[in-house]
Amino acid sequence: MILVIKKVDERKLREFKAEAVRRGLTLSKAFEEAIDLWLSTSSKLLVEEEDLNNRAFIELREDIEKHVGKYVVIANGKLVGVFDDLEGVSTALRRLKPRPRHAIVYRPGVDKPPSGVLEWWGGSMRLEPA
Repeated sequence: MILVIKKVDERKLREFKAEAVRRGLTLSKAFEEAIDLWLSTSSKLLVEEEDLNNRAFIELREDIEKHVGKYVVIANGKLVGVFDDLEGVSTALRRLKPRPRHAIVYRPGVDKPPSGVLEWWGGSMRLEPA
């Protein structure tokens, strides 16, 4: 397969090529290894972030339940805030740096108490007119 990549930082590409040569790899083989590493690391980071958020939810559960009808948001392993509406939730999540890959949004007294895996994919939330 032929691949053309535009707008790559020349310095980084030069270093990448030099490292491939030092390791005795072709550029295509080094690129494939870099892709494999990036993909495996990305999924591990998501699992770690999910675990942090679930732990934070369990630890804060008693305090969270006091906010009946509100939206409670946990991301990056901590309570982000308590919001009246989904617009506030969306705005808060978009402002976080680095942007979380995983977050929990829970409405005490409205949502069923969670069981099993606790998650909400923050990047998939967009408020747009229907």
